[in-house]
Amino acid sequence: MTAHCEQTMNDYLALDKNERVPPRITRHLLVCGHCRARVRLLTRAEHTAAHMLAAPVPLSDPAIARIMQTVAPAWSEEKAQPVSLRGWIFGGILMIVFMLAFRLFRGAADNDTLLLAFYLFFALAVTAYCAIFVGTNLDFFIKKARTMQTA
Repeated sequence: MTAHCEQTMNDYLALDKNERVPPRITRHLLVCGHCRARVRLLTRAEHTAAHMLAAPVPLSDPAIARIMQTVAPAWSEEKAQPVSLRGWIFGGILMIVFMLAFRLFRGAADNDTLLLAFYLFFALAVTAYCAIFVGTNLDFFIKKARTMQTA
């Protein structure tokens, strides 16, 4: 193994998980079969090691509470409440009702500028609603995306 191969493997191992591989390293891996085989072996080893750790654990397991107390001493099971989507559903229905009400009762407002302003407001409201919903539930969407990738 050459010094260039050793440096390339060190650079590859210094990358974070799921970080894009720089073109310089990619080029070397395309040319060097030895390094490519080592990377493939490392990837298989990582998947095998991670697969062993993916054992289902019931939520009532006391080990979870001990780990959370160690990581975040202020955490308590009483504070961990289920997330309710009731407010999000209510807000979405309310937004739709306002849009329909505006559409039905806009006869008095035939001003095109006023209509454009209201439509832009509704577009911004829907965009903000979706962005805030995704932002506050980001952990769920990340887990869902990972589940879809492994399936």
